[in-house]
Amino acid sequence: MNPDTVLFKTPLGQSEMAKQSLLRSRPLRNVLLLVDGKRDLQTLQSMMQAISAPSDAIEQLRALGLIAAPEEPEPAAAAESSADAFLHDDDELPSELALDPRSAAEPEDAAAAFSSLYRRINALVSGNLGMLKAYGIQLKIEQCQTADELLALLPEIKAALVAKHGEPKAIALLRRLKT
Repeated sequence: MNPDTVLFKTPLGQSEMAKQSLLRSRPLRNVLLLVDGKRDLQTLQSMMQAISAPSDAIEQLRALGLIAAPEEPEPAAAAESSADAFLHDDDELPSELALDPRSAAEPEDAAAAFSSLYRRINALVSGNLGMLKAYGIQLKIEQCQTADELLALLPEIKAALVAKHGEPKAIALLRRLKT
Protein backbone atom coordinates (compact mmCIF):
# COMPACT_ATOMS: atom_id res chain seq x y z
CA MET A 1 0.00 0.00 0.00
CA ASN A 2 1.24 3.50 -0.85
CA PRO A 3 2.53 5.44 2.23
CA ASP A 4 0.42 8.43 1.09
CA THR A 5 -2.80 6.39 1.24
CA VAL A 6 -5.32 7.92 3.61
CA LEU A 7 -7.34 5.31 5.50
CA PHE A 8 -10.85 5.77 6.87
CA LYS A 9 -13.24 3.87 9.13
CA THR A 10 -15.87 1.80 7.38
CA PRO A 11 -19.45 1.81 8.65
CA LEU A 12 -18.52 -1.31 10.63
CA GLY A 13 -15.54 0.57 12.09
CA GLN A 14 -17.82 3.47 13.02
CA SER A 15 -20.15 1.03 14.73
CA GLU A 16 -17.24 -0.57 16.58
CA MET A 17 -16.22 2.82 17.95
CA ALA A 18 -19.71 3.30 19.37
CA LYS A 19 -20.49 -0.25 20.55
CA GLN A 20 -17.04 -1.66 21.35
CA SER A 21 -18.21 -5.17 20.61
CA LEU A 22 -15.63 -6.64 18.21
CA LEU A 23 -12.17 -5.57 19.34
CA ARG A 24 -10.91 -6.76 22.69
CA SER A 25 -7.32 -5.68 22.08
CA ARG A 26 -6.66 -2.20 23.48
CA PRO A 27 -3.78 -1.52 21.05
CA LEU A 28 -6.02 -2.36 18.07
CA ARG A 29 -8.79 -0.12 19.45
CA ASN A 30 -6.24 2.68 19.80
CA VAL A 31 -5.15 2.26 16.18
CA LEU A 32 -8.80 2.26 15.06
CA LEU A 33 -9.21 5.52 16.94
CA LEU A 34 -6.21 6.99 15.09
CA VAL A 35 -7.75 6.26 11.69
CA ASP A 36 -9.68 9.43 10.94
CA GLY A 37 -9.82 9.81 7.16
CA LYS A 38 -7.09 12.50 7.23
CA ARG A 39 -3.90 10.74 8.29
CA ASP A 40 -1.89 8.90 5.69
CA LEU A 41 -0.47 5.42 6.20
CA GLN A 42 3.03 6.72 6.94
CA THR A 43 1.74 9.01 9.70
CA LEU A 44 -0.39 6.23 11.16
CA GLN A 45 2.55 3.84 11.24
CA SER A 46 4.73 6.32 13.10
CA MET A 47 1.91 6.95 15.60
CA MET A 48 1.45 3.20 16.00
CA GLN A 49 5.11 2.85 16.96
CA ALA A 50 4.71 5.61 19.54
CA ILE A 51 1.84 3.73 21.22
CA SER A 52 3.51 0.31 20.87
CA ALA A 53 0.76 -1.11 18.67
CA PRO A 54 1.43 -4.30 16.70
CA SER A 55 3.16 -3.62 13.39
CA ASP A 56 0.38 -5.43 11.51
CA ALA A 57 -2.49 -3.57 13.23
CA ILE A 58 -3.55 -1.83 10.01
CA GLU A 59 -3.73 -5.16 8.18
CA GLN A 60 -5.70 -6.71 11.06
CA LEU A 61 -8.23 -3.86 11.05
CA ARG A 62 -8.57 -4.03 7.26
CA ALA A 63 -9.08 -7.81 7.42
CA LEU A 64 -11.87 -7.27 9.96
CA GLY A 65 -13.48 -4.72 7.64
CA LEU A 66 -13.15 -1.89 10.19
CA ILE A 67 -11.00 0.37 8.02
CA ALA A 68 -10.45 0.77 4.29
CA ALA A 69 -8.50 2.73 1.72
CA PRO A 70 -10.31 4.84 -0.85
CA GLU A 71 -11.17 3.16 -4.11
CA GLU A 72 -10.50 4.68 -7.50
CA PRO A 73 -11.89 8.22 -7.81
CA GLU A 74 -15.48 8.48 -8.95
CA PRO A 75 -16.17 9.72 -12.44
CA ALA A 76 -16.83 13.48 -12.33
CA ALA A 77 -20.48 13.12 -13.33
CA ALA A 78 -21.24 10.62 -10.56
CA ALA A 79 -19.51 12.75 -7.92
CA GLU A 80 -21.38 15.86 -9.02
CA SER A 81 -24.76 14.17 -9.03
CA SER A 82 -24.33 12.78 -5.50
CA ALA A 83 -23.31 16.18 -4.14
CA ASP A 84 -26.10 17.95 -6.05
CA ALA A 85 -28.52 15.72 -4.21
CA PHE A 86 -28.07 17.80 -1.06
CA LEU A 87 -26.74 21.26 -2.02
CA HIS A 88 -28.97 23.66 -3.95
CA ASP A 89 -29.44 27.44 -4.01
CA ASP A 90 -33.23 27.39 -3.83
CA ASP A 91 -33.89 24.93 -1.01
CA GLU A 92 -35.63 25.74 2.26
CA LEU A 93 -33.61 23.96 4.96
CA PRO A 94 -30.99 26.37 5.75
CA SER A 95 -31.07 28.23 2.50
CA GLU A 96 -28.37 26.32 0.64
CA LEU A 97 -28.84 22.84 2.05
CA ALA A 98 -31.41 20.24 1.24
CA LEU A 99 -31.42 16.71 2.56
CA ASP A 100 -32.10 14.06 -0.03
CA PRO A 101 -34.25 11.37 1.60
CA ARG A 102 -33.52 8.89 -1.20
CA SER A 103 -31.22 6.04 -0.28
CA ALA A 104 -28.96 4.22 -2.68
CA ALA A 105 -30.63 1.11 -4.08
CA GLU A 106 -27.64 -1.22 -3.72
CA PRO A 107 -25.85 -1.77 -0.39
CA GLU A 108 -22.46 -1.33 -2.11
CA ASP A 109 -23.61 2.03 -3.52
CA ALA A 110 -24.78 3.08 -0.05
CA ALA A 111 -21.43 2.13 1.49
CA ALA A 112 -19.50 3.99 -1.22
CA ALA A 113 -21.74 7.05 -0.84
CA PHE A 114 -21.33 6.95 2.93
CA SER A 115 -17.53 6.68 2.90
CA SER A 116 -17.14 9.39 0.27
CA LEU A 117 -19.46 11.77 2.11
CA TYR A 118 -17.86 10.86 5.46
CA ARG A 119 -14.39 11.79 4.18
CA ARG A 120 -15.56 15.06 2.62
CA ILE A 121 -17.56 16.22 5.66
CA ASN A 122 -14.81 15.18 8.07
CA ALA A 123 -12.23 17.15 6.05
CA LEU A 124 -14.53 20.18 5.90
CA VAL A 125 -15.08 20.18 9.66
CA SER A 126 -11.48 19.52 10.67
CA GLY A 127 -10.05 22.02 8.22
CA ASN A 128 -12.41 24.92 8.84
CA LEU A 129 -13.51 24.89 12.47
CA GLY A 130 -11.62 25.47 15.69
CA MET A 131 -10.27 22.43 17.49
CA LEU A 132 -12.98 22.19 20.16
CA LYS A 133 -15.94 22.77 17.84
CA ALA A 134 -14.49 20.41 15.22
CA TYR A 135 -13.94 17.72 17.87
CA GLY A 136 -17.56 17.93 19.04
CA ILE A 137 -18.93 17.66 15.52
CA GLN A 138 -16.48 14.90 14.59
CA LEU A 139 -17.78 12.85 17.50
CA LYS A 140 -21.24 13.15 15.98
CA ILE A 141 -19.85 12.24 12.54
CA GLU A 142 -18.27 9.13 14.08
CA GLN A 143 -21.69 8.00 15.33
CA CYS A 144 -23.31 8.20 11.88
CA GLN A 145 -24.02 4.90 10.18
CA THR A 146 -25.58 6.09 6.91
CA ALA A 147 -25.19 8.91 4.40
CA ASP A 148 -28.61 10.21 5.48
CA GLU A 149 -27.37 10.55 9.07
CA LEU A 150 -24.33 12.46 7.83
CA LEU A 151 -26.57 14.74 5.77
CA ALA A 152 -28.68 15.41 8.85
CA LEU A 153 -25.59 17.02 10.44
CA LEU A 154 -25.26 19.63 7.68
CA PRO A 155 -27.44 22.28 9.37
CA GLU A 156 -25.31 22.07 12.53
CA ILE A 157 -22.12 22.16 10.48
CA LYS A 158 -23.41 25.16 8.54
CA ALA A 159 -24.26 26.98 11.79
CA ALA A 160 -20.75 26.35 13.14
CA LEU A 161 -19.17 27.52 9.88
CA VAL A 162 -21.34 30.65 9.84
CA ALA A 163 -20.36 31.43 13.45
CA LYS A 164 -16.66 31.11 12.63
CA HIS A 165 -16.43 32.49 9.08
CA GLY A 166 -19.67 34.34 8.30
CA GLU A 167 -22.44 33.16 5.99
CA PRO A 168 -20.86 33.86 2.57
CA LYS A 169 -17.71 31.87 3.36
CA ALA A 170 -19.73 29.12 5.08
CA ILE A 171 -21.85 28.70 1.96
CA ALA A 172 -18.75 28.62 -0.23
CA LEU A 173 -17.18 25.97 2.02
CA LEU A 174 -20.31 23.82 1.94
CA ARG A 175 -20.47 24.06 -1.83
CA ARG A 176 -16.97 22.56 -1.96
CA LEU A 177 -18.54 19.32 -0.78
CA LYS A 178 -19.63 18.92 -4.41
CA THR A 179 -16.07 18.37 -5.57
